[in-house]
Amino acid sequence: MRMFCTMAAAVLLIGGVARADQQTIRPTNDEPMIGVVVICNTSEQAEHYVVLIAGGQEPVPAMEAVNAEARNPRACGVAAVAFVRDATIDLKAVRDKLMQIVRINVVASFSGAGWHRVSGVVQYAVMEGGGETI
Repeated sequence: MRMFCTMAAAVLLIGGVARADQQTIRPTNDEPMIGVVVICNTSEQAEHYVVLIAGGQEPVPAMEAVNAEARNPRACGVAAVAFVRDATIDLKAVRDKLMQIVRINVVASFSGAGWHRVSGVVQYAVMEGGGETI
């Protein structure tokens, strides 16, 4: 049964990379959320990503541009994570949608082989509207 649950979670999360805009489970309070989200190491990188998206760039080239500027291939990317929302850093209108840059505390990440707890990892997620991810 444990293997089935792990495989089911993997299928949902890995499949979510293609449709990351609908993969966050919204909590009822400050409980951790699970989602496939665009995350960046800094709020500036997340803001740059949103500016590129607002300018018409597609998500993957936008992430690549941010990573090239940061000289870090992992500065921004799509990740399957469990996280707790911290603070909303900025709001921007992009293509008739409200985008949020949110500081998050990552509590676990999914590697494809399973979930791994992490502690002290602060990232900046780009989310649509009231917490829906893009």
